[in-house]
Amino acid sequence: MITDTYIWLERLSSLHRSLMRKAANAEGMQLVQIEILQYLAMCNRYSNTAQALSEYLGQTKGSISQSLKCLEEQNLVERKPCTEDGRIVRLYLTAKSKEIMKRIEKRLTPDIHDDEKTIAAFKSILKTWQRQKNQKGFGQCRSCRFNIDKGDGSFLCGLTDEPLKKAETMQICREHEFA
Repeated sequence: MITDTYIWLERLSSLHRSLMRKAANAEGMQLVQIEILQYLAMCNRYSNTAQALSEYLGQTKGSISQSLKCLEEQNLVERKPCTEDGRIVRLYLTAKSKEIMKRIEKRLTPDIHDDEKTIAAFKSILKTWQRQKNQKGFGQCRSCRFNIDKGDGSFLCGLTDEPLKKAETMQICREHEFA
C-alpha cells in the first residue's frame, strides 16, 4: 500500500526533477550537467571533487568524468589541484556557470518562507531517510555534529580541525552527520 508520506515525497522529488529538466532545456544543457553545476554551487571546499560528485548524484565515475569533460569544454567547470594535497583535484564553477546557476535558482526556488517549522520538518525527513537507507549525509555544515560554533561569530570543523567561515556553514558537505 502506498502511504501519504511516499506520495508527498514522490511529488516533491518529481516536481523538482521536472523543473530541473525545464531549466536544463532552457540553458541548452543536459539534466546531469545542471545537477553537477548545482552541486558545485552548494558544496564546500571538502566536497568539490569528482568522487564526491559521483557519490552525491549516484552516478558512475566514468559517467561523471564524461559530463565534467563536456562542462570543461564549455568553460563551465574548472579543475585545479588542491593547494594542501596536490594529489586531489578540486572542481570549481566558472563565472559563466555562476550566471547560469543564478538563472536556474530563480526558476527553481519556490516562494516559500523559510520558517523554522518547515525547515525542521525537511531536516527530520532527510535525516530519517538517509539513515534508513544508509546514505551519505551531504547536509548543511551548520547542522552537522562536527560543526563547532565558537560563539564569537567564528566556526570550526571538528572533523578537520580547520576554521570555517560563516558562509561555509551554509554549504553542504559529504562528511556531514546530523547532530
